[in-house]
Amino acid sequence: MEIKQATTMEQPQLGKKILELRKANGLTQEELVARCNINVRTIQRIEAGEVTPRGHTIRSIFAALDIDLDQLRSKPSIPKVSKKEAQWIILAFISGLMYFLLAFWEGFMDYQLTVSMDADISPWEYTLVKLGILLFYASFMLGFYKMGHIWGNSWIKPASLLGIAGIVICIVADLYLFHINDTNAMAVMAGEAIVFGSIYIVFGYGLVNYQKEFGNMALAAGIVAILTGLAFISVVFALLGLMLLAVSEVLALVILYRAYDKIRNQ
Repeated sequence: MEIKQATTMEQPQLGKKILELRKANGLTQEELVARCNINVRTIQRIEAGEVTPRGHTIRSIFAALDIDLDQLRSKPSIPKVSKKEAQWIILAFISGLMYFLLAFWEGFMDYQLTVSMDADISPWEYTLVKLGILLFYASFMLGFYKMGHIWGNSWIKPASLLGIAGIVICIVADLYLFHINDTNAMAVMAGEAIVFGSIYIVFGYGLVNYQKEFGNMALAAGIVAILTGLAFISVVFALLGLMLLAVSEVLALVILYRAYDKIRNQ
């Protein structure tokens, strides 16, 4: 009775919760049973909702998952949200994927311009690619803003809005350099790196705060985003920052999809 009161769940909800938390921690069923000394078949049946485990079994499982039952009772990890909010998250995921792919095209053109400002690049092509980057990245960040609202993350919400502001500044600067052919290009690019780097440090800290919901994946994504920001701010290591940015965006996409999956299966 004490455990049921603590979790406020019965089967099959309890089994689904254990399954969700195990996956969030990146554990297989075999790895979980190794931590709590429970038979694999027992874990399988609990997660499937076929049996209601005893109190000491639940205690062992949640202890192995590093979950405080009192906290679990007071603050559910999957808030009830509408289908519209779930659609926002999956749209942000798709937009993030499009942004990630389009960024390779953008990077190729920017590299050509870095080598030679007289590179044969169509103004229409360059402008459309940059505007596409702006649109998809802004939608990508809005997904994290929505996540911040759903899970009450006070860091990710302003960080995502700063990300949108940052991409607007960078795209405007890129278009200015391309069409005006300013001789202070290096100074402008350094300024872009510092602005974007500062934003990614805040964004990374916001991702770290999702550890309760997304486990070690959130920690890894946050650390890589912070390192990305530091590399950009240094300017000297901006090239390293670009490589880290690619890794950071992949991890952020994984978190967005996990958020959608959590909402869909609530």
